[in-house]
Amino acid sequence: MIEYKGPVAQIRRMFGMVLGAFVLVGCGDPIGAPCDFQGSGFTATNNCRYRCLEHRPIDCPGGARINPHICSGPQQCMPGSCTDGQVCVHTDDPFQKESFCVPADVCGVLGVEALADWEQATLQKSAKTLRIWKEKQERREQWQKSNPNKVTKPATPDDVQKN
Repeated sequence: MIEYKGPVAQIRRMFGMVLGAFVLVGCGDPIGAPCDFQGSGFTATNNCRYRCLEHRPIDCPGGARINPHICSGPQQCMPGSCTDGQVCVHTDDPFQKESFCVPADVCGVLGVEALADWEQATLQKSAKTLRIWKEKQERREQWQKSNPNKVTKPATPDDVQKN
């Protein structure tokens, strides 16, 4: 077996990483495909290239909240960044800022302006939820510093929903 050293070895390693990245990107079902989980807990898997939305609620225009059993598109998107036929939706998870592309018709057929408004509305709601959560955590930390011998109940997502 030939052992490569120096620049040749670096090029071979880089080629292997690039090839591996191309293989991984192509795995899984595309956006809009039906999805389901196998297994449970940390070992659960699904058939999607990006994320299965089965357990990710989406706030639709008009107030409906759905959990579509479909695969998402790319994650950590911003309004206007998804490809045609998709829309960037932010979650209102108080623990993390999360967004993903979904089919534009997941909540029914909407016009271009309504889709843009929807993207902005989910982004604003996500930012508000994260801000409220952070403020509550800061208040709890301040209280705990003033009352070191007392214990407060930990903050929960339900606390955010009460505001």
